[in-house]
Amino acid sequence: MDPTAVDIMRRIKSAPKPKSSVSEIRLEIIRKKAGKEKRRIRSFTRYEKQFFSGDYKKKQLLRFQEPKSVQGTTLLSWTKINGTTEQWFFLPKLKASKQIKTREKGKSFMGTDFIYEDLENREIKDDSLTLEGLEMIDGYSCYVVRTFPRIESSYWGTKVYVDEKIWQIRKIEFLEDENKMEKTLYIRGYSEESGFWSPTVLKMTRVNGNHTIMTIDSFKPNADLDDQIFTESFLNRSE
Repeated sequence: MDPTAVDIMRRIKSAPKPKSSVSEIRLEIIRKKAGKEKRRIRSFTRYEKQFFSGDYKKKQLLRFQEPKSVQGTTLLSWTKINGTTEQWFFLPKLKASKQIKTREKGKSFMGTDFIYEDLENREIKDDSLTLEGLEMIDGYSCYVVRTFPRIESSYWGTKVYVDEKIWQIRKIEFLEDENKMEKTLYIRGYSEESGFWSPTVLKMTRVNGNHTIMTIDSFKPNADLDDQIFTESFLNRSE
């Protein structure tokens, strides 16, 4: 029996995840103007930890190292059991953190083509799901799942392409309306470390050709992370 759209999204959600991890990530922001390309490079460390009791199921901290102009800039995210996410942003120049409001989650993350909402994990119940069949993406046979938000989102909807062999996402199309594409996320590769899948290269491309390449240079699962790392008091001294 063929899986349903809900079955497919559940398979993605149920993939084994490490209790904690540390990743080194590089961003390449490409802007096109008058036939020329301008590139900016940024790098950050991502700390992530899963929780199995209490009000939260995941906490994540992103801390920028390069370039010097953004060094110490930090994003803290707490994902609740019900799927909602709270986020705080720390700017060293202000020496204080600011909570990101719901209406701000459609804004660009650090000048990239990712927005704050893209860094969150939506729950299956947050969207209506429809399976549209199979399609080949970069040589991989993928299920195509169309999503329509049931709760607030920056997007009219998405089309998610899921590899039918490894049950990982290969591509997401983000839609402004039924007939207009806003941008596309391509996941160019995966690595497997200690039984856990991790994407290696993600490319977010807008229709005007501007794009951001996110490269995961290293992924260390089951790192020993103190809960204190994921607190607002730690965020405010993470310069």
